[in-house]
Amino acid sequence: MLGWLKTIISGGASTLVDSIGNAIDKCTTQDEERLALKNQLALIMAAHEETMLKQAQDYEAQMEKEITTRWEADMKDGSVLSRNIRPLSLAFLTVATVILAYFCIFTLTPTEVALVTPWKDLLQLLLLTCYAGYFGARTLEKVTKIKQGNEGT
Repeated sequence: MLGWLKTIISGGASTLVDSIGNAIDKCTTQDEERLALKNQLALIMAAHEETMLKQAQDYEAQMEKEITTRWEADMKDGSVLSRNIRPLSLAFLTVATVILAYFCIFTLTPTEVALVTPWKDLLQLLLLTCYAGYFGARTLEKVTKIKQGNEGT
């Protein structure tokens, strides 16, 4: 998930370093000065990039914590629906996908299947999101707890 953020930060940093490096070349006449300034600038930019990535990771961890808190609140609520909304959504989307697949394979004509295709795509996206949120987020949460436990020892 942080790959796109790293690309943005890294791409911008290298462009900025090149621009400032060109400005340094125009303002200084000695090769040693230019090299020292460019190296110092590169160190500053690397430290800045590291700080930005750390902040992004902290933000992502905070969002995962918020999701977990929300799920825990759902489980403590007295309502049966609020405790079971995630499994019910997952079951509904799975059953709907199986039914739609059955009809597309065995019942509908190719023209009718073409009409159903946008709904298949939407259902697929919802189902994948639901599975990722239900199973993937829980797995990520467990891995994070294990890593935190190992860092404390």
